[in-house]
Amino acid sequence: MGEAKEARPLIAIGKNIRFLRQQRNWNQDQLAESLHVTRQTVSNYETGRSRPDVEMLTALAEALNADVKEILYAPADRESHLRRLRRLAVSAVVTALLGILEAAGRAWGQQLMQESYIVSVSYLVVFLVHPLFYLLLGWTLARGCLVLLRADPPTRRWAVWVRWVLLAVIAAWLVVMAPFFFYQADLAHLELSALYSHEPLTLSSSFMLNVVQWAILRHPQALGWGSLLLGGLLGLMGLPSLRFIRALKKKTAEKADSPE
Repeated sequence: MGEAKEARPLIAIGKNIRFLRQQRNWNQDQLAESLHVTRQTVSNYETGRSRPDVEMLTALAEALNADVKEILYAPADRESHLRRLRRLAVSAVVTALLGILEAAGRAWGQQLMQESYIVSVSYLVVFLVHPLFYLLLGWTLARGCLVLLRADPPTRRWAVWVRWVLLAVIAAWLVVMAPFFFYQADLAHLELSALYSHEPLTLSSSFMLNVVQWAILRHPQALGWGSLLLGGLLGLMGLPSLRFIRALKKKTAEKADSPE
């Protein structure tokens, strides 16, 4: 047990050495030649079978154009990449759960329409859960592409304004649709309460049923593709950075205070 704990730091250091070597597109022979050691020595370092001393750590850092801390702990690029992978995994899980919720809600809503002419549940799924799922799906796919390519969102000023425009579109959609969502949620509560209490339902017209069927067959495509595109663009652009916002405010204030 103790030997396993002692071996973990060596294995971590070995992984860092291998990562930095691969970043330079070197093989073990090239690194060994630069360090004036054998290839087997480099292999032992990378697999954690032996520990480089202080002098060798300094030589490794110089050969790999890195800092000693990056060898002992983790390269900044690698740590950032792992952090982005974890965030992507969380986003993928949330997207999958939302997709399951949408599928279940759609099936339940269609069942309620066919059996009891209850339309509010389908409205909520179509106009709220459905676009939200595709928005998050577009975000996840775009972020996945960035992680796969090891690329970062653009940081130029135009990209910042694009981010704010995309967020403004989403906010405007929520503001416009909020009264509809609240109305349908309240209506769903009333309809389901009437259903399970075996009271007569007030909404049973075939016209309402036809309207919902038309919305499910027609609008989800537009809502879905639009939300997917919006989420993809937002994923590629990235969310506005609070650090950048503070810097932009500071720069604007400095320009205002500076004499012309």
